[in-house]
Amino acid sequence: MPYGIGVDFGGTKVLAGVVDLDSGEVLATAKKRTNAADDTDQMMKRVVSVIEDATDKAKLKRDEIEGIGVGLAGQIDTARGILLGAPNLSQSTVNLPMADLLSSHFGIPTFLRNDVQVAAIGEAAFGAGKASDNFVCVFVGTGIGGAIVRNGKLESGASGSAGEVGHMVIHANGRLCGCGGRGHLEAYASRTAITKAILGEIHRGRASVVTKLMEESGDDETASALRSSVLNRALEAGDGLTEDIVHEASMDLGYGLASVINLLNPAMIILGGGVIEAVDRIFKVAERTARRQCLATPEKAVTIVPAGLGDNAGVVGAALLNRL
Repeated sequence: MPYGIGVDFGGTKVLAGVVDLDSGEVLATAKKRTNAADDTDQMMKRVVSVIEDATDKAKLKRDEIEGIGVGLAGQIDTARGILLGAPNLSQSTVNLPMADLLSSHFGIPTFLRNDVQVAAIGEAAFGAGKASDNFVCVFVGTGIGGAIVRNGKLESGASGSAGEVGHMVIHANGRLCGCGGRGHLEAYASRTAITKAILGEIHRGRASVVTKLMEESGDDETASALRSSVLNRALEAGDGLTEDIVHEASMDLGYGLASVINLLNPAMIILGGGVIEAVDRIFKVAERTARRQCLATPEKAVTIVPAGLGDNAGVVGAALLNRL
């Protein structure tokens, strides 16, 4: 039975899984929290550790693994397996030959690709994308990423970065994005953006249960991204501040999706990522807003669905990179 290892390197966690490449079943996983301050050596040790932990849990030997794939939120030179840069990681990781480093360590072919492009590969093979050859994946987490599948093939673009939905401008001269640009969708609707907006209002004196919930979860007000559990509990408690900020972010996400629908006319949009998985109302508000704001003809043709593989989309897609 063929196995692969997929690594989903996100802004809050590094998740590795051992995947049955024929069925897409995830046999075992391991994860560690991401540390944006990690230098190159620390980051690579973190990735190596989760791969080893997942392999040990699955009780597999290295010669039973066909390949290793890593999906990472950033700009990637796919052909050479180099991380060119990532807004949520240390500057020391710029131009990092990540695939070669992992391949040398494990003695297994290793491949590197943008995280949402990887998730789209997983969704196309075993998830919601099986129902369509023309879809766009939009994943909302620490940042916002996207990927385009046309006629059953991933659209890479001239430099490999096609699908960067999170860096569409939705507000002229708007908020500063982590990439350095202004008014980008990611600066309004990502978990990082939601966190900054909530904590900013708390610092201005607005009452919220979030401060107490963060203390209970072990976080403090220097957190770059609130945990999904904190957001959920605040919403369940009827926290007015959290409800306002989450609603605004959901609306902004919907505006971005409307532009995607108008520009690309996809048959399907697959919404996923940690924030979408954790907070149902974001999906509902974003879909409703997108349908209201886009043109009538493409609106009738598009289906908007949650990711079929959930949190494992990136892991499954990354494990399949060896077979592309």
